[in-house]
Amino acid sequence: MMEENIKFNELESKVLDLLENYTKIKEELVVLESENTRLKNKLRDSQVHNLNLMEEVKRLKVVNGMSGNQEYKKMMKLKMNKLIKEVDSCIAQIKTNS
Repeated sequence: MMEENIKFNELESKVLDLLENYTKIKEELVVLESENTRLKNKLRDSQVHNLNLMEEVKRLKVVNGMSGNQEYKKMMKLKMNKLIKEVDSCIAQIKTNS
């Protein structure tokens, strides 16, 4: 009987340890989920900021090209040619569809 009580006490102690560990892990999970959400939001904000900066760079390149900066002049010329080709293609499609 005494031996059974000892085994029962050991089992009870192990169950209590498991419950304590489970509780700690649940708390840690909540913290990690919160951190994950915060980091996802930060990543999304950074991506939006990055896109805005890329658009600003494009605008600045256009402005530099228009202001006569030789480095961007060729790029602007190529871009203008591409746009003209697209417009020509659209006009051709309109003519064939009419």
